[in-house]
Amino acid sequence: MKLLALALAAAPTAATPLAVLPPPLAAPAPVLTHYYPADANAAAQVEGAVAEARAGGRRAVLVFGADWCSDSTALAAILKSDLWQAHFGKRYSLTFIDVNRPTRGQGRNQDVIARFGIDKMTGTPELLVIGQDGKPLNTAQDAHSWRDAGDRPVSAVFKWFFKLDKAGTEAAAVTPAAPIKP
Repeated sequence: MKLLALALAAAPTAATPLAVLPPPLAAPAPVLTHYYPADANAAAQVEGAVAEARAGGRRAVLVFGADWCSDSTALAAILKSDLWQAHFGKRYSLTFIDVNRPTRGQGRNQDVIARFGIDKMTGTPELLVIGQDGKPLNTAQDAHSWRDAGDRPVSAVFKWFFKLDKAGTEAAAVTPAAPIKP
């Protein structure tokens, strides 16, 4: 009751000058990203990334997502960060492929991801790392698991890549049959 009396006492009256009233709250501006350009030639992008991996350059990280998807943009922000680039940028190249809304029948570039054995996306984003042989180093199941990327701490994403690095330097390479778990 006392709180109500205080609120009513502080409420503006007809006699309160408008200059004294706080400005109305504005809706926050939408955060616009352009990590996953819809107009890009995804097939050419992926072909270039795979060719670089085959040539012995950096491993190709292919992220299939969309700018409307908070998990896709959260993962892209981590991968594009200065911190990630400092740790992994010399060993990995990044390619972001727009897939729109594949689970709603509005998918785009599905032929590009199907090339790597993923016939049906289960959500966005999906992430594949391509090795020198042009084949994924992680499984389709692992690729699907990234759809919760926005809920993962940055440290979990880094741990996943550190684990992938470690597996790549040991005698037994990571194969599609041995998923990398975050």
